[in-house]
Amino acid sequence: MFSREMLQICMWSLVLFPEILLSQEYKVSGKVTEIGGTPLSFVNVTLLHPSDSAVVTGNSSDENGHFVLERIREGTYVLKISSLGYTSHTINLQVSGDMSVGEVMLKESTEDLREVVVTGRRPLVQRQVGKLIFNVEHTTLSAGNSFNILQNTPGVLIVNNEIRIRNSAADVYINGKKLYLSGEELKAFLQNYPGSHIQSVEVITSPQANYDADSGMVLNIVTSKNIATGYKGGVSARWTQAIFPKYNLGTEHYFKSDHLDFFAAYNFSPSKEYKHDLDYINFFAEDVTASGRMETDFTRITHSYAHNLHTITDLELNDKNSLSLSANLQYAPGTDYSNRAITDVFDTYGELESCFLTNSDLNNDRSNLSFSLEYTRQLNDSDAEFKSLSNYIYHDDSQLQHLYTSYFDEYRIPESNSAFVFSARQRNNIFTQQFDLSLPGASSTLRTGLKYSSIQSKSRAEFSGGGIPQNSPDDHFNYYENIYASYINHTREWGEKLSTVLGIRSEYTDVNARSVVLGQVNTRSYFELFPSASLRYTPRKHHAFDLNYKRSLSRPSYGDLNPYRYYLNERQYEAGNPALTRAVEHKLALDYTYKHQYAFSIYYSGASGALRGLPYQDNAARLIYTSLYNIDREFQYSFDFSYYGNVFDWWYCYAYTSTFYMESRFKAIDTDRSHSLNVTAFYGQLYNQIRFDNEGTTNMELSLNYLSGMVSGSLKSKNQFSAGLGVTRRMWNNRLVASLNVEDIFNTSSIWYHSEYANQDNAYIARPETRKLILGLKYNFGNYRLKDNNRNTTPDEQERLDG
Repeated sequence: MFSREMLQICMWSLVLFPEILLSQEYKVSGKVTEIGGTPLSFVNVTLLHPSDSAVVTGNSSDENGHFVLERIREGTYVLKISSLGYTSHTINLQVSGDMSVGEVMLKESTEDLREVVVTGRRPLVQRQVGKLIFNVEHTTLSAGNSFNILQNTPGVLIVNNEIRIRNSAADVYINGKKLYLSGEELKAFLQNYPGSHIQSVEVITSPQANYDADSGMVLNIVTSKNIATGYKGGVSARWTQAIFPKYNLGTEHYFKSDHLDFFAAYNFSPSKEYKHDLDYINFFAEDVTASGRMETDFTRITHSYAHNLHTITDLELNDKNSLSLSANLQYAPGTDYSNRAITDVFDTYGELESCFLTNSDLNNDRSNLSFSLEYTRQLNDSDAEFKSLSNYIYHDDSQLQHLYTSYFDEYRIPESNSAFVFSARQRNNIFTQQFDLSLPGASSTLRTGLKYSSIQSKSRAEFSGGGIPQNSPDDHFNYYENIYASYINHTREWGEKLSTVLGIRSEYTDVNARSVVLGQVNTRSYFELFPSASLRYTPRKHHAFDLNYKRSLSRPSYGDLNPYRYYLNERQYEAGNPALTRAVEHKLALDYTYKHQYAFSIYYSGASGALRGLPYQDNAARLIYTSLYNIDREFQYSFDFSYYGNVFDWWYCYAYTSTFYMESRFKAIDTDRSHSLNVTAFYGQLYNQIRFDNEGTTNMELSLNYLSGMVSGSLKSKNQFSAGLGVTRRMWNNRLVASLNVEDIFNTSSIWYHSEYANQDNAYIARPETRKLILGLKYNFGNYRLKDNNRNTTPDEQERLDG
């Protein structure tokens, strides 16, 4: 129903912006030699924007020293020619037609390694309208995994495995395509995705209308891509020592020819992990007087063997048509969880009343297969283009859990035993089809598009044995969701001082969820509009003001809707909630930036029906369970400050602080009475990169993070701190890279979470292995001196898969 409207928009845009048909593209050619006239092959030739040194295009010289850069629009550029062992050469260009720079002679240099390794000392942090770019390549962070990198990304906060930006949940993308994973699934994927593949992380606080409506905040991981012809590769190994050792073995390969660009990376991660949790529950009688207490000491040992394969193939069909195929394959068979929970039950006077021991063995098989096909068509000699993007994701998660419980009296004398078996399986099939049209003009760009998403999730849960807990029936749960979306986005430069981005997105959602036991439990259809607007005013050279507004929503993950249960013991479990629905959020921010280094921000966000976990203790049955609910409201006000720059030439630093007020309003599950929880808190990040030599072969990094408090639903926490230290050393002309990192040096990142209101009083602390010693080695081979460029690949519904 949107196709006729979108076609009319495209026709009108051609009438209103005829300049998009008039732009032309040109070629720049030349020859590279050394002193004496000998041609130099495989020399990096890159064309840069003069304002920020961003790469426009690139190539390498052939065996005769010749190079050609194509598809260059009229404008001012910097041509950079560089090769290991030679001094780099730059030329300022004014391109208005096909041109040749003639013969360029490079001089030999013994100090050129610094230029190649440090990439011209690109700023570690860069700010652009609506986003921040964190360049991590060639830092010690790249020796770890993607999850470690996100933990150290400016403005990113991870609370209970939820990735947040400005205290709002963020979707994770890889190269502009969304990961349809969340929670433990997303964490597992990122922990097994090596940081050596990552060029940068984009923190997008104001996603435009082309992003899905449920992408209120976006973290886009940009991987690497060759911009020069040839082959290069590498093998890597990483050893992590915490309580138990963990390993990661990987290899990556790049190949580029005139029409083919190929990248592949494989990693195998055998791991043994330890987790030690504590919790307590203070029970109440009907008159809200204390009636006892339950304390649980929980330990888990996990054995896992994860395989990850990531490939990108770009094929240039001709001057105007190209294809890109990518795949992200994650396979983790036979993950074993060995759980042991000791629970003590006390009476009103604090005397031991009874206790029980639960041993639980859980076997999990998990796979996530994601494929995408992108077709791009250049419509004219300017940057006008049409894109078609198809995504398919298959997710399969099965688990088999055996629970054995032994009961003891107050003297810890055995009384009885019980056992039951729980099996579950969830399979998700997701398909998305997206069409985008981009129509640039002399001072404006119009983008418009359509998207269709189809989600099918089928799951089952079955119990067996003599000790099955009450109200735990077998169930089959089927979930179907179809989303029809369209958007239009207009960007315009109003002279040198003012620019605007205006957009609106429409989404029609049709949901049908059915439980065999509960019957049809979640059937609804809704249509929503999501406007977004950004304005940038630059009164003088070093001053910039930004005003951003966005309306977005959050949808529950398919795992959150699945009603089956995961048991810690017979009296503690987590369950899905099939009655969940969307949450709608409004965000407004006013930013001021000085000299691209100092940034001040006033920020507001408010969400109705926010999806938050609420633990509920049943005082009569003496049990506790946790599930997601749509709470009444959650909102915050914050003032943020950040600084990015060199303290000295050898010391780069970024500092990020946020002072915020946050409030959560929710209804008690049993009484439906309203309650509220608030906090005024501070969050700070400090990251330092220190270079020990002029060549940049030895670098050290120190990071500090502190959070004074946080609220989420009915949970409140305070005083979370972590510190990390890392050193990287490059040897053998950059063929071997070694790194040593220590994470959470003082072992202080695990904290207590409390839920205390009305007749609820419970708390827990989750203590996974956070203090780690990590040694990484990477060996480069082939034409490894070739530089990389930013690389964009992951879809939009995978974020909602849940482990």
